[in-house]
Amino acid sequence: MAKPHDFQSWLEGPFRARLDKASRRRAPQLPAPQVLVVTPAGRFAYGETELPFHCASVGKLFTAVLIGRQIERGDYRLDTPIGDILPRHELSALPAAPGVDFASEVTIEHLLSHRSGLQDPIEPLRAARVEDLLVQVQREPNRYWSRADLLALTHSMPAIGRPGERFGYSDAAYALLLRVAEVAAGVDSEELLRTEVFARAGMTQTHRPHNAGPEVDLAAVRMAPVFLGDTDMSRARAASAVSSDGGAVTTVDDLHQFNRALASGDLISPELRERLMRPQSKLRAGIHYGAGFVTLKLGEFMPLVLRGLSEPVGGLGLSAVHTVHYREQDVFVALNFHATHEMGASFEAQIALARALKQFGGRA
Repeated sequence: MAKPHDFQSWLEGPFRARLDKASRRRAPQLPAPQVLVVTPAGRFAYGETELPFHCASVGKLFTAVLIGRQIERGDYRLDTPIGDILPRHELSALPAAPGVDFASEVTIEHLLSHRSGLQDPIEPLRAARVEDLLVQVQREPNRYWSRADLLALTHSMPAIGRPGERFGYSDAAYALLLRVAEVAAGVDSEELLRTEVFARAGMTQTHRPHNAGPEVDLAAVRMAPVFLGDTDMSRARAASAVSSDGGAVTTVDDLHQFNRALASGDLISPELRERLMRPQSKLRAGIHYGAGFVTLKLGEFMPLVLRGLSEPVGGLGLSAVHTVHYREQDVFVALNFHATHEMGASFEAQIALARALKQFGGRA
């Protein structure tokens, strides 16, 4: 194989060969990864890129942008207490640290940045003595979970700290943000996401069938499989629980459309975008959260080997979904590896892309 002379050639040569090799090693039930890389010089696509899939927690980006749009309209501010928007009876059962009034002390930014004190029903702390929601979802795949059902799980989970004191990743916080958006606009969150985010960004293949209600026939929805352990959850009605944060069925092309609209200022202003992107907390080495956005500090995974890599910004989903923008090189990446146990492989692909961008100096 000829040595690539630039990043685009590397994508079509060594990177495609790498994905081919990885695909041959995957479990038989897993399709090939879906990968889209868009550079100033062109695009690289791999797998069935036209096939929709569940984007999991990448949907938190959609919710963050919806909240940002309402902030810029003047509906509220980042520092607005949520009790100024939501009625107190909806907040009274939510856990708070001793001496903390949840309604008056938890702000919009606390929820966006996972610093509200709320635990995550998906992966509660052991001390909470609450069954992991992922276990419940696998056990009852046909159960429909409303946003209220998800929030109710948090009622028996003690707060992890005072507002702003400690990072604690929380799907419940984002379910609450969608409720904030509804009350502020007087419109259902499904409609708000469709009109304020998906349509504005040109995301023509993105929708939220799992959250539309138990009457929707999910068997008729075309989408790629998504494995939670050994269980394909793509058409499970219980996926409504893990998409109550804004998660949707989408495509890699639509994720690119979203990130490009975000980068161009078509969704929220550059000033607010930069504030929301700014890292505030570290989930673990290499993964840093701002207010709805993730910064991948890929060099932290292996500091001696990966020093000096670019730090893309975007979103991650538990089923090995990434959508990021390498801002220095203006390169967009959207990928889906279809399974929770493929997260490591998805990061290996992301690191390979970042190393190649460094090697070729951003030449596309």
